[in-house]
Amino acid sequence: MKRVAFVALSAWLVVLFLIAVGLDATQEWTVYQRRFVKSLNRDERRGLPGGIQQIQVKPLGRVDRCTTCHVAIDKPQLALAEQPFTAHPGDYLTWHPPEQFGCTVCHGGQGLATQVRPAHGEITHWEQPLLRGPLIQASCLKCHGNLEEINAHVPLLRQGIQLYDRLGCAGCHTVHGFGQTVSIDLSDMGDKPWQLLDFTFVEGDHTLAQWIDEHFREPRRVTPGYRMTELPPGEEEIYPTFMPNFGLTDDQARALTVYMLSLTAESLPAKYTIPQTPRVQPAGYATAVERGRAVFQKYGCAGCHGEGGLGGRKNWNAQLGEEEPSLVYVKMTYDRDSLKSLIRDGRQPVPRRDPARPRAPSYMPAWKDRLSETELDDLVEYLLSLYESQVPQPAPVSEPAEAAPTEG
Repeated sequence: MKRVAFVALSAWLVVLFLIAVGLDATQEWTVYQRRFVKSLNRDERRGLPGGIQQIQVKPLGRVDRCTTCHVAIDKPQLALAEQPFTAHPGDYLTWHPPEQFGCTVCHGGQGLATQVRPAHGEITHWEQPLLRGPLIQASCLKCHGNLEEINAHVPLLRQGIQLYDRLGCAGCHTVHGFGQTVSIDLSDMGDKPWQLLDFTFVEGDHTLAQWIDEHFREPRRVTPGYRMTELPPGEEEIYPTFMPNFGLTDDQARALTVYMLSLTAESLPAKYTIPQTPRVQPAGYATAVERGRAVFQKYGCAGCHGEGGLGGRKNWNAQLGEEEPSLVYVKMTYDRDSLKSLIRDGRQPVPRRDPARPRAPSYMPAWKDRLSETELDDLVEYLLSLYESQVPQPAPVSEPAEAAPTEG
């Protein structure tokens, strides 16, 4: 009886061993490696490493096994091969050697995984999925504080930063201590766990990048709290966000998305970073009005009052008006001192037009802790100049010409 039990257990051990060997031989990475080896001739196969490949970068706390499947990233002759057998594009590996940087610090994904979906971070509990295509430009700000040196490589990132400034986003949002607190701080937007986002009205993939992209295109629809049902007749919808629809193109929305993904709290060792050079202040402003226009742009006033102060944004249920005011006629309402006081102290909260309905989503914040006295003076001069520059002025009345004397 004991002999029968011994034989049975031995047989089970053999079966389990064969199952283990079979499972190991059919792992995704082994399939990819066999396909790659079959595509090579005998000479090319010599010295080719097999098994799980691992890059350990201790200063970054990274262990990446990406080259287990991406076996040809350092073989430029395979630049036109299909994934995962293609070479790394460009000459990036020359100045980002994998043994020093790894892969995931730039590309995202889960470095320790050896199956495709987990390795790409496309699983429920991984917060840093693979950055595909141009989205990888978001990683460059981790090291490159000075983008001027890599301008040609980050066109979308540069465009996103420029759009953020031009649209006046800093008038409501803060990034690394600069901006206002009307809305959320965006300093670590790229770290936001996508699992905490509300995808109820997101039409595409449930990823952080997709949520941000659709939010820029239609912020009122994507923001949590959007109402799909119709209101009673006569009642106006009060959206959960003040952010307007900017009418962005696909490229503009993608560029802003790249910039948002670049905003992270991740801190890399100093030897990996290139410090940002001090921003050169534009020179040559001849007048206070020109300096004030620069202040208006720098601090994001256009976010609420429109570019150049020419048109406001909808502010639902605000007693003082349905829109944040155009600033063209500010000269007709305020003198210098009262205008400075309003900018310095702000106006909040905004009184409700209908006390029974939600408060207006926006308000005029105080700028006394952000603007210097000189900036405030220049800004006031600019705002008071808008009336003359935008409103057609009546032509001066000319004196009638004296009649020529007649000969008599």
